[in-house]
Amino acid sequence: MFKRILVPLDGSALSERALAPALKIGELEGSLVLLLRAPVAEVSVIPEVAGFGSYSLRNLTEVIEKARHEAKTYVTQLGQSSDKPNLKVESLVVEGEAAEAILATAREKQVDLIVMSTHGYSGLTRWVMGSVTERVIAHAPCPVLVIRADKPITRLMIPLDGSELAERAILPGLEIATAFGAEVEFFRAVPPVPLENINELEKAERGLGTQLQDSWLEAASDYLKRHVELAQRRGLKAKAVVRTGPAASTLLDYADAMEINAVAMATHGRSGLQKWLYGSVTEKVLRASHAHAMLVVRP
Repeated sequence: MFKRILVPLDGSALSERALAPALKIGELEGSLVLLLRAPVAEVSVIPEVAGFGSYSLRNLTEVIEKARHEAKTYVTQLGQSSDKPNLKVESLVVEGEAAEAILATAREKQVDLIVMSTHGYSGLTRWVMGSVTERVIAHAPCPVLVIRADKPITRLMIPLDGSELAERAILPGLEIATAFGAEVEFFRAVPPVPLENINELEKAERGLGTQLQDSWLEAASDYLKRHVELAQRRGLKAKAVVRTGPAASTLLDYADAMEINAVAMATHGRSGLQKWLYGSVTEKVLRASHAHAMLVVRP
């Protein structure tokens, strides 16, 4: 499924956390792993005359060439350090703004998966991977796996709400679980029946309100079990989990209590003039959870 994997790097140890997971995923199918660096030229700007506001660039061409050379050397050395004989690792240096360089490369190389870390920085001019990651997620032509810690993926949750959109995360999530030998938990939060509805039903027939809530829970469980069977046919350990409550908070509480360390979700990608927005539940999970996140975005 993931035959071409892109790993954006900024020269920091934090960004390099994405490398090992990407290589592990690539081992499943002997994938091509692309290591991308967008060079950042640290340009010296000095006043032409003390006390005046005009400026000149010192050795601009040399600085840019040095940045290109350092970027190429960096990704080449990382690629050569891979000890996975069944993988092909290719080093790329693409100039331009970080997020645009990543997206353009993903489209040009027909990438199936982007694996990137958060909060990497580079040099005096910083590449803030948090904001870059959000922009990549919003416009990526493929799933994006966001690595948030050095720990491997061991328990992966796939939240579902019964929609076709949410189900787009299933196959990519199972592929990630297969690569890491992780347990899979299909999760659904069922909203409680409104109290006024329960009261009306209870007036009509005692116990009818409780029956309605139970029927919602049973339907959710049956729905998830079908996906559990799919995961089990792939040799994965999987189970269905249904809880009552608001989607985002219920999911986060369960993930924290059960030490879920990866979540695979699908969402809409939306762009505004000032900020990048996702589906409300996905956004809350991204902001509040420290788990690795697989995002499958539908434009």
